[in-house]
Amino acid sequence: MKKIVALGLALILSLASLAGCSQKAPENVTETINVAALNGPTGMAMVNLMDMEDKYDITTYQAPADVTAKVISGEVDVAAVPSNLAAVLYNKTEGDIVAISPIALGMLQILGNNVDIDDVSELAGKTIVASGQGGTPEYVLEKVLSDNGLTIYEDVNVEWVANHSEVNAKLLNQEGTIAMIPEPFVSTALSSGQEGVEDLFDLNELWEESTGCELPMGVLIAKKSFVQEREDDFKVLLNDLQDSVDFVNDSPAEAAKVIVEKGFIGNEEIAEAAIPGCHITLYTGKTSQTGMEMLKTFNQILFDLDPASVGGKMPDEDLYYQ
Repeated sequence: MKKIVALGLALILSLASLAGCSQKAPENVTETINVAALNGPTGMAMVNLMDMEDKYDITTYQAPADVTAKVISGEVDVAAVPSNLAAVLYNKTEGDIVAISPIALGMLQILGNNVDIDDVSELAGKTIVASGQGGTPEYVLEKVLSDNGLTIYEDVNVEWVANHSEVNAKLLNQEGTIAMIPEPFVSTALSSGQEGVEDLFDLNELWEESTGCELPMGVLIAKKSFVQEREDDFKVLLNDLQDSVDFVNDSPAEAAKVIVEKGFIGNEEIAEAAIPGCHITLYTGKTSQTGMEMLKTFNQILFDLDPASVGGKMPDEDLYYQ
């Protein structure tokens, strides 16, 4: 009888062990995952994945429009884009896009070159140099100004230029310039040694004061067919990406070396200084709902400002990964 009981227990433990093995997350993919990211914090989040060429084909782009084209054409399975583009692309593809998670939170700052301003209200009558018209930066600035009693283009002028590098050039070379820039350009400007260049306002803090939630600047999206038909590959991606995000945040000095090696930033000290302000993140598992609620709030605020900012209409619940 004791032998039978012992054998029974052994069988149960063996089956439990097999069940545990069967639930282990897959480590390899059935075919290469095509990924598009921007040459900035969203791309920096993926530095570990860039050496996994057996799993991922990752291309980084300078402009959001380039990533948008790849998503619409169906050439990529996964992309990291400015947050408002998740809703825009969802509407353009008639629901073929799923928002997976915010991947970079607030990173926008307003800097000045020998500018004496202590309160947002003092921006009245001033000009802000910026890049990103029609995208997240414009709508964030509009919301923050509005909640501080100012109307964009009426009380505060904005000089839109082609890219953030051009914004930095104006900031560093023209005294009296006020500029809105994201990381890592903030760290580049502040470490330039240019006397009088300083941080005036953290737009992320101002956004949170206005809305009660953090500011999602970049979001990870995927083709709905990829998520549904390649479920195991999708799990591999999330696991690898979480490891990469943790590496960047937990080991900034080591990550800075890789970030420079991959061509995101040219200087390791600047890269390391920029990492905390990039707020690189990933909301999965138990935190997934928090990320989705953040995106829903963000989309509603932008829709209220200008429906075109999210593609003309509010996306339904199917946009958000469950």
